[in-house]
Amino acid sequence: MTQANDNHSVLSELEKDLLPLNVLLHCRTVVEGKNFVSTGVMTHVEGELFEVELHEFDQFDLGETAKLTVYSPAGIQTISSVVFAKYEGAIALLQPPDLHKRFKERREHPRVEIEGTAQIVSILTGPAEKAGEESLPEMQIHDISISGISFSGQDAPFFATKSRLKAKVNIGFSFECEFDIVRRDRHEGLLHCGAKMHVLEPEMLRPLRALILRQQVQKNAKNRENLMKKRAEKGNA
Repeated sequence: MTQANDNHSVLSELEKDLLPLNVLLHCRTVVEGKNFVSTGVMTHVEGELFEVELHEFDQFDLGETAKLTVYSPAGIQTISSVVFAKYEGAIALLQPPDLHKRFKERREHPRVEIEGTAQIVSILTGPAEKAGEESLPEMQIHDISISGISFSGQDAPFFATKSRLKAKVNIGFSFECEFDIVRRDRHEGLLHCGAKMHVLEPEMLRPLRALILRQQVQKNAKNRENLMKKRAEKGNA
């Protein structure tokens, strides 16, 4: 018991020494690729991505390694990365796996809007009333993250808060998971649920992460496009 408490204390002390990741936001950032160096501003640190606003965004190649030098209020931070995407006025880069050694644990995984279905397979815990397999519903998915999901459909007793369900998710590819219902409400005649999600097949986390990254990039690209249009309109006013 004493050993466990000592370990917890050590971890707590280490956590105190780590920087919050958002200390990098809005900071001057130098991006050094294999053939080009440019200076921009860090605009997002969401999920597994960095986004850096750069005028010379088109000088970097997708998949090339890059070194980020971020001039933050907490000092100069140097980070190795890879260019994942580029769009009007910015590039997106992957956050390296060892980032947690230098910065506090990243926020909850970002959710992205997605179309798909969740077929409830079985009820693991919940109300005593059980449904036969033929009556287990298929729900429409609204958004998803590595560890969470929201969906809607017809109500049933086993969608109570704290119920645990097994489901098969289909979002262009399929995987089995378990849901822990954490929120439920009704809107326009349908049940809407939010749930924690545990993917049962570890190998399926890779395509799920890739899908979430693509959706993040599409969202960021659209936001950048709207921002550039507003700037152009303001400049012409």
